[in-house]
Amino acid sequence: MLAAARNVQAWAFQHHETLETQPIGLTAEPSFPQMQSLRGPPEEAPTPFDEIFQEFRSNVEPWAYRTNHPRFLAFVPGAPSVPSMIGDWLTAAANFFAGVWLEGSGPAQVESTVLDWFRTWLGMPEGTSGVLTAGGSEANLIALVVAREQISFADRDRAIIYVAEQRHWSIDRAAKVMGIRRDRVRVVPVDDQFRLRGDVLQACIEPDRKAGFLPWAVVANAGATNTGTVDALDEIADVCNRESLWLHIDGAYGWAAVLTEDGKRELSGIERADSVTLDPHKWLAQTFDVGCVLVRNGKLLPETFATRPDYLQDVTPREDEINYADYGIALTRRFRALKIWLSVRMLGLDWFRQLVQHSCDLAQYAQAKLEQTEHFEILCPRRLSILCFRHMSPKSADVEAENIRLLEKLRETGRVFLSSTRLNGVFAIRMCFVNWRTTAADVDEIVELLAKLAENTREH
Repeated sequence: MLAAARNVQAWAFQHHETLETQPIGLTAEPSFPQMQSLRGPPEEAPTPFDEIFQEFRSNVEPWAYRTNHPRFLAFVPGAPSVPSMIGDWLTAAANFFAGVWLEGSGPAQVESTVLDWFRTWLGMPEGTSGVLTAGGSEANLIALVVAREQISFADRDRAIIYVAEQRHWSIDRAAKVMGIRRDRVRVVPVDDQFRLRGDVLQACIEPDRKAGFLPWAVVANAGATNTGTVDALDEIADVCNRESLWLHIDGAYGWAAVLTEDGKRELSGIERADSVTLDPHKWLAQTFDVGCVLVRNGKLLPETFATRPDYLQDVTPREDEINYADYGIALTRRFRALKIWLSVRMLGLDWFRQLVQHSCDLAQYAQAKLEQTEHFEILCPRRLSILCFRHMSPKSADVEAENIRLLEKLRETGRVFLSSTRLNGVFAIRMCFVNWRTTAADVDEIVELLAKLAENTREH
């Protein structure tokens, strides 16, 4: 077993050290021999680790994209620091239960410390509490369930939740899981900068009240996934205060920007939220998976989720103890806080502050490079560390088809992976910078490759 662990350790560090020169990844078809070989029942007799590891190297490793590759700028990448990876190893090896204080007071205290770091960084008041989750989708669901508990059963069928056009799809899924009717999810238009504004929100609320509905909650973005846009949080908070609405801010991607002075100004108002979602496995350089939800009135979390069946009568916490299983959906919880606690302490907070600034600077640099390169149009200027654009050939009869082919050709090089979206119905190519490995030289290569491939696409 020790020899097997040494092999994994050697592979892990070689993998991290050679990422820049590795292909970004490949997608297999189910009919490929490598996929076929992974099927079938388990063997009755033991299989040597070396044989299994070789199968991993041959049939699994090549057929997965390296989200921590310096030129993987698709979606919101995952680019963990090495200390976070080490923390995850330690978490797996210890296998401590992080659900109740009785069994894991040390893990619970570390989680409390990490959550208090987050609260402080965001500027939320004492009394705010939260819980680490599997990701932003779970965190959004927990926040909305807590919010719904504040309205009576009799009122729930007429309760309206307001969401921005640029929301993350997990908000809609959370509403579906909660049994909220689709016509009770009110989509609020955004402005020409893709921001939800207070006056537009206010204009949607008034007719709903007159029609007998109960405006209940608002979901705003602190870094929309499509564009990186931050909604007008202070304006929205003012509306929520006037109208007595629960304000949930989805900061899963953008929240870490508060570590910089520019980011703190851009996210001004996030501290006024009733609940906030954040994902450390996005811009805080943590391994998959770890999300988080913070609730301004922290007592509402256990009031919503705590139950004490007979088989848990031994774990009732004292007044100064916390059972994090009482703060969310999961009872069995891994010690997710350890890798955050370890990596922040090993690297220092300034490393993460520089990561955020570096990412925003690279996005700004990429925008400047594209603006200087012929036939590229910026569809949404840099917001935090996301940039949206497209290629506009003067000879193209179908701009969208041309950009789709351009993206496909780019992925086929194995050098770069970008993803696409739509802005006001227009096809857009999108870059998202969160990786501490990515450099200006990577941006240069990406833009040069885009220009070259676009020229070839036009010629053919």
